[in-house]
Amino acid sequence: MSDSSDRATRALARLLVRIFYRDAEVQGEAVVPEDGPVLFVANHGNALVDPMVLVACLPRLPRFLAKHTLWSNPAVRPLLSLAGSIPVYRAQDGDTRRNDETFRVCFEQLAAGNAVALFPEGISHDEPSLQPLRTGAARIALGARAAGAEPMTIIPVGLTFEEKGRFRSRLLVTVGEPIVPAPEMTTDDAEATRALTQQIDEGLRDVTLNFESWEAHRLAEQSAAILAAAETRATPGRAGLGEHFTLRRALGNRYEQTRDAHPERFAALETVVERYQHLIEDLGLRDDHVTADYTWQHSLRYVGYRVPALLWRLPFALVGLILNFVPYQLAGRVARIVRHEGDQPATYKVLTGLVGFPLFWAIESALAAWAWGAPGGFAMAVLAPVTGWIALRFFERNESFWSELRAWLTLRLLPHRGEALRTLRREIRKELAALLESEAKEAEADAAPEPPAS
Repeated sequence: MSDSSDRATRALARLLVRIFYRDAEVQGEAVVPEDGPVLFVANHGNALVDPMVLVACLPRLPRFLAKHTLWSNPAVRPLLSLAGSIPVYRAQDGDTRRNDETFRVCFEQLAAGNAVALFPEGISHDEPSLQPLRTGAARIALGARAAGAEPMTIIPVGLTFEEKGRFRSRLLVTVGEPIVPAPEMTTDDAEATRALTQQIDEGLRDVTLNFESWEAHRLAEQSAAILAAAETRATPGRAGLGEHFTLRRALGNRYEQTRDAHPERFAALETVVERYQHLIEDLGLRDDHVTADYTWQHSLRYVGYRVPALLWRLPFALVGLILNFVPYQLAGRVARIVRHEGDQPATYKVLTGLVGFPLFWAIESALAAWAWGAPGGFAMAVLAPVTGWIALRFFERNESFWSELRAWLTLRLLPHRGEALRTLRREIRKELAALLESEAKEAEADAAPEPPAS
């Protein structure tokens, strides 16, 4: 692959991530070696969006392993070629005979000091936890080292999505500690392959959220937000996904043990957390609204800044809405067709938008050129995407403004509701802290050595 293809691949991925996600956080990327062979391994819960995110956010551009059936998709094939992806032939697709060639290409890439990436679960899925890992990643790492890839480094990468199918949600990329295969591990040792696969599994679990059910996931998310945030804050503000990640992961790891050790207390806590969540949703609030002081000084400054900013953007946003309405609606409708497949909607939105928006901009530019000549066509070619971006940002900020105004009015006009929510929240924080403390003391007691027999 040429440097120009690599630059184009990364630029396109970063553009798509910037458009599709409101915020993309990256943590821990400093551990990635600047050069030398690196095998990135990541969880796989969002279909083709996952490699797009890794290309955009990782400090090095890897070659991806992708199932060979994707090359038959005319919308995807050019992207695979641009990224220099490597086809892999899976048993469930009925053909594994050509995987010797796949492994050979991976060994050559790594031996040359390049980076390769794959998803060791082997499938994209919509489960709340990692699926059992295949041994392919371990076999590639050990085979590449035997072929001269030294020092061989495996980097686990966790992809956490706020709402993976929703346009303009948030994502977190967490880079874990490097895994270096032990010198005694060899490609012809099945036990070494299994041991390295287990190390990869543990590394991935350190950078991903794993829950026994989506109900447990929601409870841990709500609990982490309540436990981590202060009792009061000067202004509302949503915490970044990375801020609560460690706590959410810890709560997920302790969910089952805490529920089994304290079933009655856990059930009562679950009930009150769900009640709190329903109450704030019914009032159109978020947790950070409940804890905000909403001083007059802050409120007036916020309105004084937001209202003029929205007003001057309004005419451009309306133009952008008109010029981009059809492809925007088309992407949403296509995604709704596959909404029953939880890992697919985001991919369909991205691919439909990638084709649909440029196509409609070209049609609009052609019509403008027919009506007003070449200058009109050129102006439309610039106007359509630029005002589309302005419209996107405008409607986000407009939604945020009305959300904050609604929260301010609710808590000002119904102060007893706000106080009741804050009281309930304090009770939840107290019970969460007590439960976690009890569980920690019990774990410490279980780990303590037995006293010597007298």
